[in-house]
Amino acid sequence: MGANRAYGLHTLVYVIIKKSTYQMIVSIIGRPNVGKSTLFNRIAGERISIVSNVSGTTRDRISTNTSWNDKNFILIDTGGIDKNSSEDFQNSITDQALNAIKDSDKLIFMVDGREGINPLDEEVLRLVRKNNKKAVIAINKLDLPVDEFNALDFSAINEFDSVKISAYHNRGIVDLLEKVLGKEFKNVPKNSEEIKLSIVGHPNVGKSSLFNLLTESNRSIVSNIPGTTRDSIDYSVKYDDKNIKFIDTAGLRRRGKIEQGIEKYSSIRTIKSVENADVCALVLSAEEMITAQDLHISGFIKDLMRPCIILMNKFDLVTNDQKNEIIEQIEEKFDHIPNIPILLTSALNKLNIEKIIPKAIEVYENSIKRISQKELNSCFIDAISRKQPSSKGKKTPEIFSISQYKTSPPGFKFESTNYDLIHFSYKRYLENQIRNNFDFSGCPISLRFVKAKRR
Repeated sequence: MGANRAYGLHTLVYVIIKKSTYQMIVSIIGRPNVGKSTLFNRIAGERISIVSNVSGTTRDRISTNTSWNDKNFILIDTGGIDKNSSEDFQNSITDQALNAIKDSDKLIFMVDGREGINPLDEEVLRLVRKNNKKAVIAINKLDLPVDEFNALDFSAINEFDSVKISAYHNRGIVDLLEKVLGKEFKNVPKNSEEIKLSIVGHPNVGKSSLFNLLTESNRSIVSNIPGTTRDSIDYSVKYDDKNIKFIDTAGLRRRGKIEQGIEKYSSIRTIKSVENADVCALVLSAEEMITAQDLHISGFIKDLMRPCIILMNKFDLVTNDQKNEIIEQIEEKFDHIPNIPILLTSALNKLNIEKIIPKAIEVYENSIKRISQKELNSCFIDAISRKQPSSKGKKTPEIFSISQYKTSPPGFKFESTNYDLIHFSYKRYLENQIRNNFDFSGCPISLRFVKAKRR
């Protein structure tokens, strides 16, 4: 990890979390169901990590950039460490938590004060000591004074500071943060120059495998069981001079297929990740081809006006002779997203993985592109001279000018008389003329028609 890796003429430099690059890193660790995700959300100030009474709800590492008293830091929520669990994913969950421990500058070691010391707490403590990490013990669930009786057990762990808290009732959080972010804290400005790439798709199409390949990490647990990734997980890399934040999301299902509880919250997280993304990578599976769920998700991306690329993954399962047929099917089924770039990939064989980041950057740059007024005028005059909007009765729309009023995504404003009479087919014609003259591949375009000023 952390080594440079050459991709053609480009070098992909992986930014593994380090003090010299990012803010201080604080991980919340502990056995299952001691309230780690509740504390994570409390400190983050929003519901990012899923909270449930179901043990093992948090499977992957979840992280967020946050701040307290003008101190910026990265906060990580981890899955519960339980070496005695028979759950299929427990070894992976423990590995994720262990990686978080190694990556962190400081740890919040969370325990249940009402229950007292548990053998699993002692196992977590052993990992902290083994890795020689600084930690603060957060003795949680002390909602009432009567709950503090068993909390005395933790006074025996005298090499670490401890703070009595109730994450649910927001008790003791300030004292905890003062202990964690002590005098040794060094503030590093947040990096705002970042392209956020959200990897989306229905469950089990290979999103996490692609995520792990692109980041050279195992932050997402990979399994053939749909729904393995429950939260949206992010990770940053540097590609040439661009900072890319990858977001691996839980699989999106059609609304009627979403179960209540944990899966419902996962879908909400994914929707939020798409909303916040600069580019979405919609992952399809060559094993299933194009499903109704794929179209549902693409419609959602379109409604949110997010730039997008399509990754037809698991291409190792089909023959190369089917390549043109697959591309034709995608272009036909996804015609509601014009000029969308398509990459045929295989996470298993690492096919075209090296093309994903450059293509995402290309689409992002298309989305922030601003066209000069001179070029726009030339395109507009040519389009109007070729085809005029049709009249309705005695009224005829007359379009006088075009201007670009925004980027991300690109938006163009037309001044016109009787603009409410302009047919949608003519609006589509104007959009196509813009696309034919300027490269907006993968980007939605917004057209706005306003009343022309008196001339």
